[in-house]
Amino acid sequence: MIYRTVLNHVILLFGVFIMLSPILLIFFSSSQSTSDLRTSGMQFEFGNHLVQNYNSVLNFESGFTDEITPMGMLSNSLIIAIGVGVLTTLLSFFTAYSIVFFKYKSANIIFWLVLSTLLFPLEARFIPTFQIASYLGLINTHLGIILPVIAAALGTFFFRQYFLSLPEELLEAALLDGAGSFKFALDILIPLSLSRAAAIFIIAFMIGWNQYLWPIMISTDDTLYTLVRGIRFMGQGSGTSMAFTMITIAPPFILVLIFQRWFFSGLGVENKLSQK
Repeated sequence: MIYRTVLNHVILLFGVFIMLSPILLIFFSSSQSTSDLRTSGMQFEFGNHLVQNYNSVLNFESGFTDEITPMGMLSNSLIIAIGVGVLTTLLSFFTAYSIVFFKYKSANIIFWLVLSTLLFPLEARFIPTFQIASYLGLINTHLGIILPVIAAALGTFFFRQYFLSLPEELLEAALLDGAGSFKFALDILIPLSLSRAAAIFIIAFMIGWNQYLWPIMISTDDTLYTLVRGIRFMGQGSGTSMAFTMITIAPPFILVLIFQRWFFSGLGVENKLSQK
């Protein structure tokens, strides 16, 4: 029994190291000078330029322009990530709500059609999505970057599975008390679904934050640059590029760290761990 426990912990620690080693390598490299990186490469040891590299990034000394600045890219990234997170959560919630609680014949067909979109990556829909965005006048706008990625089949699936686990008498009792469909969703379903909504929001936030190819296609305006796109301004293999990469990674990491209890609870992981 003890041997098995030790083995499980060793495997777990090995997995953690494998997942964290790229981030640790970037962090250590962000403390080294550009010349050291180009001669010795990235390595797991602290250098003497940690403060200098981060100060260079934060004080606009790393190849930025008047329109492309760290604060501008940060604000764009936050607008897009929060927009994707909020709209994805709301759309997934109400789509699942209509499929489960509105008893129409084609509900299951619609659900499977929604779920089938998981088979098609966003890149496969770039050209038709771009044409629609152009027709609607969404080129070079935040909405043009946000809207094409908010239709999340995975979020709809999570909400649907949870709603199916609720007793049907819940809706019937609410209707008998005079609550309409919207009031039932607002006063009963949303409070019950907060942990799941938080999990979907965090996942969608990270998807919105890490977008790269679609913003390049939909926007040519320098004022719409995000942090992920801005990494190329730092120069390849430089200490400032590593520092900028760490700053880019930080917000999603902090978000998950702060709301990890809600995140795991929403995915059903916490309950399974507590049962063990």
